[in-house]
Amino acid sequence: MSWKLKDLKGLSTPTDVKTCTVDEAVRQLKDKYKEVGIETLTKIATDILVKHLTENKMTIEDVKKRYSNINNIDSIIMDILRLAGKL
Repeated sequence: MSWKLKDLKGLSTPTDVKTCTVDEAVRQLKDKYKEVGIETLTKIATDILVKHLTENKMTIEDVKKRYSNINNIDSIIMDILRLAGKL
């Protein structure tokens, strides 16, 4: 019995799509936003990266309303979107 493999060039081709996980975003922003706390920063990153960008269940305005008690929520949102390659 012999095996014939399909052309696998497409599987190993690098892509230009930038990805950002919640862990990466929190790791990169935790020192800049020490006053927010890691748990809250994780929740914000999850809402933006998962619920907004991936699942389309939340808008940026929803995120801003949910975390309106945080003074610099706009800059946190912009930094996370920048890390995800969306700005």
